[in-house]
Amino acid sequence: MTQRNDDTDELVEQWVSAVPEINAQVEGVVDRVLMLARYLDRLAERLAGEFDLHFPDYEILARLFWVGPPHRLRPSQLAAGTMTAATTVTSRLDRLEKRGLVNRVRDLTDRRVLSAELSDKGRELFVQIVRRQAMAEHELFGRMSPDKMNMLTDLLSDLLMSFEDRLGPAPRRVRLALS
Repeated sequence: MTQRNDDTDELVEQWVSAVPEINAQVEGVVDRVLMLARYLDRLAERLAGEFDLHFPDYEILARLFWVGPPHRLRPSQLAAGTMTAATTVTSRLDRLEKRGLVNRVRDLTDRRVLSAELSDKGRELFVQIVRRQAMAEHELFGRMSPDKMNMLTDLLSDLLMSFEDRLGPAPRRVRLALS
């Protein structure tokens, strides 16, 4: 079987010629991981769009869903979990509420605050999008053998643990929302 190469190695060579301190192997991994993450973000954005949903709104539904029952967060928690300003979250919540995807409810600890709660309709829509996303991701990874998938899983897990040892817990968005 002929090995196909992506364009990363050529780009990294250019980078190393400009900045010799760059480790070509490390930069090759970094570039590929970043490109793969961008592809997966684009996929999620496209699938959300198929359901007439802006990607940032999908991210709010995701935070509310993955936080678990009662699927409720304060706007400040959603801002932290989506890494956006609280004022931006408020306008997104307004849009989602108009569509019946979230409900605003008085916060249990501070009655001045209106928390966002995922509605049944919002939960159903989110699960529908995630199902489509899972099928699309499965197709994307379908060219890899089970052995290669296991190897990739192990390598990425090792890399993630190495990062966590040096940089602290991974910045998972649900964790950010609850911190």
